[in-house]
Amino acid sequence: MNAGERCADCGCAKALSVKNVTLEEQVENPKDCKTVEKVSKVIANVEEDDSLTIVVKKQEAALKRLEEKHGSGYGKPPPGSKSEARAKKYNENCTREIVELCGIVSEKGFSDSDGRRAILFQDLFNTYRFISDKCCGLLLRARRYKLLAFDGEMLFQGKDDKTVITMLRTFTDIHGHYKETKQLIGPDQVYTPAITLVKKE
Repeated sequence: MNAGERCADCGCAKALSVKNVTLEEQVENPKDCKTVEKVSKVIANVEEDDSLTIVVKKQEAALKRLEEKHGSGYGKPPPGSKSEARAKKYNENCTREIVELCGIVSEKGFSDSDGRRAILFQDLFNTYRFISDKCCGLLLRARRYKLLAFDGEMLFQGKDDKTVITMLRTFTDIHGHYKETKQLIGPDQVYTPAITLVKKE
């Protein structure tokens, strides 16, 4: 709010000073102000990273510092080695399995109130265990890429059966990006399908 302005929702405001720079400090009764309430709800809805993602980001930052100190190949297998081939194959398999997992959520799940596809952990676990035994690990990895969301740090069979797992991206975006790049779509990436030109004979 600028000096002299009144709140658009309820008309409350104080004179601006260096001391009251946040929205709560600018209004006379922050608990009663409708604008403060609206802004608080918006801020609360912004998804924060879970603890696993925070740990991974810290590890990536530490590895980057080590690479700067020791060279770009630090902590990686030598190029052309069998270790590099195994790591590449493992990452390709994980990526493919995450896309399959998202496909199951899209196909077997239900639409939530926001129109996004969702599924109960129990239903996903029972369906996916016949395909792979890595359901929980893949869920964590998919959440790290902001493809899926669920409450809690880890899901356990029996205890978390009624936990809802929600898709944050459409399966069309996830699968389309994977088909074209063989990689998972990032949280900030937008998928635009490639247009194939068909020649008329």
